[in-house]
Amino acid sequence: MDYKNGYKETIKARERIGDFIYETPLIRLNYISEMLGTSVYAKLENMQKTNSFKIRGALNKIRKLSDEELKKGVVTASSGNHGKGIATCAKMLGIPAKIVLSDTSTEAKRQMIRDLGAEIVITSVETRFEVAKEISEKEGMTFIHPYDDLDVSEGQGTIAVEVLNKMDNLKMIVPIGGGGLISGIAMYTKGVSKGSKVIGVEPENVARYTLSLKEGEPSQVNRGATLADGLLSVKPGDHVFPLVRDLVDDVVTCQDKNIKKALDLLYNKEKLIVEPSSAIGLGAILEGKIKYDDRDKLVLIITGGNVEGRAIEEIINS
Repeated sequence: MDYKNGYKETIKARERIGDFIYETPLIRLNYISEMLGTSVYAKLENMQKTNSFKIRGALNKIRKLSDEELKKGVVTASSGNHGKGIATCAKMLGIPAKIVLSDTSTEAKRQMIRDLGAEIVITSVETRFEVAKEISEKEGMTFIHPYDDLDVSEGQGTIAVEVLNKMDNLKMIVPIGGGGLISGIAMYTKGVSKGSKVIGVEPENVARYTLSLKEGEPSQVNRGATLADGLLSVKPGDHVFPLVRDLVDDVVTCQDKNIKKALDLLYNKEKLIVEPSSAIGLGAILEGKIKYDDRDKLVLIITGGNVEGRAIEEIINS
């Protein structure tokens, strides 16, 4: 696959969706920087419209659909944030949307999607794609994959455009589930920056990329328990796996106990409301999985904030 000019598609995606999304803040985490003895920054997608990065990819995909496709509507499978992104885009455009959610999704995320006017269907993590594709075939709705779609990846990659417009020669630390976010970020980053690295972090109990990179092909793992409810995909996407394999510098795992420690620091010391999945990058640093020195610039991609403060407190205190 030729990645040399892939970054140009991300720039087009930024032009396509730029008027409909926020350019989210990129801030220095002062307490954590002092604690770790290096510069740590956070790209705050928890402050994005829908409080998650997912609207970027959803909107890029939907804005490429024909009028006829838009009239029939869209359907997707999601653990929550992608579904909210699709539902938000559908409401903006006045088109029908059905969201197939996993039974692991939180009630808060379900209600957010209902409030946007989309219909929800609940099923298991393992069957959610089958159910969504059946709806697509039966009702003629366009199926929008949450991560295994290059149009979606290009939209997610616009995060990297915003980061690299402000700084370069950095280590971008990205939560990794199915691979849609990190593939888009890596495509753009490696196209425009020679000195920046992209590092993926996945839950130790759902280490589908760790296994797949070892096997050399997308491989399925058994889903173990994890606090990172947004990173539960059991197999990498077929379309995005080659990008991760070829462009991402490293993929590491993180234990739940370190996700909890990171969540505590982000919530109580930096005063940020973020989902456990967003804390996994910092968790991997605390676990010693990501090497750095005092000259590094570590950029944590904070992927979402669709969680209540009391839920964060319950996790931290459990």
